[in-house]
Amino acid sequence: MENNGLNGEKKLIITSKKKFEEIYGDLKNTHIFLTPASLILLGDHTHYNDGILLCTTINKFSVVIARKRKDNKINLTDIEKGTSISFNLSEIDHSDDHHFRHHICLLKLLTYDGLLKNGFDCVINSDIPEYLGLGSLASKEIGFSTAIKKILNINIDNTKLLGYVRNCELNNIGKISNIAHHYTTKFASEGKFFTIDLRKMDYKYVPYTKGNINLVIVNTKERIPFVSDICNERISECEIGVKGLRLYIWGIKNLRDIEQNFLLRHFHMLPKKIFNRILYNVNERNRAEEAIKSLKKNLVEDFGNYISQSHWSLSNEYDLSCEKCDFLVENSSKLNGVIGSKMISCSPYRATFHLVQKEKTKYFIKQICNSYKEKYKEEPEFLITSMTTGIKEIPLKKLEMHFAN
Repeated sequence: MENNGLNGEKKLIITSKKKFEEIYGDLKNTHIFLTPASLILLGDHTHYNDGILLCTTINKFSVVIARKRKDNKINLTDIEKGTSISFNLSEIDHSDDHHFRHHICLLKLLTYDGLLKNGFDCVINSDIPEYLGLGSLASKEIGFSTAIKKILNINIDNTKLLGYVRNCELNNIGKISNIAHHYTTKFASEGKFFTIDLRKMDYKYVPYTKGNINLVIVNTKERIPFVSDICNERISECEIGVKGLRLYIWGIKNLRDIEQNFLLRHFHMLPKKIFNRILYNVNERNRAEEAIKSLKKNLVEDFGNYISQSHWSLSNEYDLSCEKCDFLVENSSKLNGVIGSKMISCSPYRATFHLVQKEKTKYFIKQICNSYKEKYKEEPEFLITSMTTGIKEIPLKKLEMHFAN
C-alpha cells in the first residue's frame, strides 16, 4: 500500500533537482514545475460528444526542470524512463524517439508557427502510476508545455497552449485524447471538484465541504491489451449511431444533442450494440449534470450514487469493465465510509477509484484486500491519494526552504 503525500512530492523534486545538476550544472535561471495527475469522475467517453465532465487532480506528480540555452541545442532527459535525447533546433524535423514523441511533436508545432527559436536543457520526472492512464499523460504534457512557454517567453495564452497539447495527442493517440484532462491539470483548485462543459468550453469549480476524503486507487495489476483500440472502437460506434440518428433529427452535431426520451422511442431503429453505446453517452451526460447539482447542495450520498451508477453503465452498456473491477465496486458499496466507486477509463490496467472518508480509509483497504484475496487468491495494489491543486511553479529561491528536512 502506498500513501502519497508531501514526502513523495519532496522526494520527486529533490531527485529531479540532483539529476539536473548532475547533467547540466547548477540550477541558476531554471524554472521548476510540479504537475498533478488528473482523474475523471464522471463524463468518461462523452468528450468526443461535447460532454460535461466532473474531474479532479490527485497528489501524484510529474516534475519538469528547464532552462533556456544560449544556442539552439535541445537536451531532454527523462529520469523515470532512464533515457535522453539531444538535437539541434534545425534538426527537429528529423528527430524522433518513442519515449519523447509527445514532447517532440509539441516542439515541432511550435517551430512551424515560428514560436520556438532557442534551445534548452530539460529534466522530466514522474511518480504517476501507469494505471492512471490519460491522467498521467496529461500531467507530463501540461508540465512540459508550461515550462517551455515560460523559459522561452513564448507569447501565447493558456488556451492556445492547451490547443497545441491537444493537437499533439490527436497526432499520437487519436480521438481518445480528452481535453478535459488538460484543463483539469492546468486549472484545478485544491479542495474543489473541477467541471467543464466541452461544448461551451466553460469550466467551473465546486467546493467539497463534507469532511476530508481520500481517493483510493485499486489496481488489479491485470493489463488490458490494445486498450487504445478498444476505446477508439467505442468512438467509431458512437459515430455510427450519430449518423443513424440524423435520419430522424436533422442537424444534430453529436450525442450531446440527443435526449433520453427521444432515444428510447427509437431504440428499435438501431442495432442493440450501437443503441447501448448511445444510451451510455446520453445517461452519462445527465449523471454528470445531476452529480454537480448534488455537490452544490451538499448531497454527498446522491453524488456518490451517480459515480457508482456510472461504473455499472460503463460495464453494462459500454462493455469496458471486467469481473474484478465489478467485484471491487460492488463490494466497496457495502462498506461504511465509501462515497462512490468506479473503474478508471482508458487505463492500460484494470483499476478502480474509490472516494472514501479519510478516517475510514484503513478500514476500507483492509476489508477490500481480504475479500479480494479470498476470491482471487491474490492481493491488489492500493494507492491512497487526495485532491490537490493544478500545476504550480516552485520558485527556485524557495526550493530549499520549501523542502527543508
